[in-house]
Amino acid sequence: MSDFFNYSFYQTDLLNITVGKLLSLIFIIFITRLILRFYRVFVHKKIRALDVFDKEREALFLKAGKNVIRLLGVIAAVMSLGLMPLLNAIFAFPLLTTEKVHVSVGNVFVLIIILVITRILARLVRIIIKKNFSRKAWVDEGKEYTVFKLTKYGLYGFAILVGLTSIGIDMKLILAGAGALLVGIGFGLQYLFYDLISGLIILFEGPIKVGDVIEVDGLVAKVKQIDIRTSKVITRNGKYIIIPNSKLIGEKVVNWSHGSELTRFNVEVGVKYGSDTALVKEVLYNCVLRHPDVSKNREIIVRFDNFGDSALIFTVFFWAKKTWVVETLQSEIRFEVDREFREKGITVPFPQRDIHIISNPDSK
Repeated sequence: MSDFFNYSFYQTDLLNITVGKLLSLIFIIFITRLILRFYRVFVHKKIRALDVFDKEREALFLKAGKNVIRLLGVIAAVMSLGLMPLLNAIFAFPLLTTEKVHVSVGNVFVLIIILVITRILARLVRIIIKKNFSRKAWVDEGKEYTVFKLTKYGLYGFAILVGLTSIGIDMKLILAGAGALLVGIGFGLQYLFYDLISGLIILFEGPIKVGDVIEVDGLVAKVKQIDIRTSKVITRNGKYIIIPNSKLIGEKVVNWSHGSELTRFNVEVGVKYGSDTALVKEVLYNCVLRHPDVSKNREIIVRFDNFGDSALIFTVFFWAKKTWVVETLQSEIRFEVDREFREKGITVPFPQRDIHIISNPDSK
């Protein structure tokens, strides 16, 4: 029987495949699949029943656990097949060798593992931040996003330092080379550094946060994402625009969401000369007051602005929360004003011009 298990299919100096090793491999694959199935059932039935876990957390733990189980299965399979000497030889294969730096396949593999673990940690941190910050009234979406971004950059920065150190690269050489490189190309990359510094200012100070409605050069958009160099905004037409952070810091930007949640808007209308101005004021006031999106806690002002060329000009000012769709709100108010004007007999005039023709009696 031992001769059967020791029968060799393939044999070299570093590798010997026998029947026993193949049977061990099949057993390991079977056990790994069984553990994966058990783990999946455990996550769905046990962890999902806890209040602290939602679908996103469940998916993260399920994926991370399955990858760990598969990795352990691969390690067990490699050991059962006796591939460790071959694997050590592959990992020791040099990719870059100099006097001060030696990079092998194993070093690159370790670097990849570090980056994968960092990515998992970053996702876990995002879940933890979202869970803890969502319970605090003083933390809004923008602050939560800023904390996550800074933590993510810190994790990846630390991971890169650890990874480069693990593959034998001296950090002093990197810092010295980076300093010389930055001095050489500093002038060419000054706008890039300006964007990077602006991104840090936005993330730390928070003058603009994710979810804010801003106006830049007459363009109204909502901030969807803030990165270290650029920010992504979406317009009311559904178009995504990437804006350099230096533009958000160095130029005049109107943040509709900053400070008070309410913003003041207005609707302008002209009526015919001879109209009852008191009635016009009452109609404008009531039409605005009845709209459900207009704040009832702030003063509504109807102002008689001017005697126009063809009409008496009125403007009604009001406060509203729906800054993102304010044009729709203003349009609804205009529809209501037009309906009330028709019922009350108030006329919105067409532009008029008086033309005086002077005849010359001496002309023939």
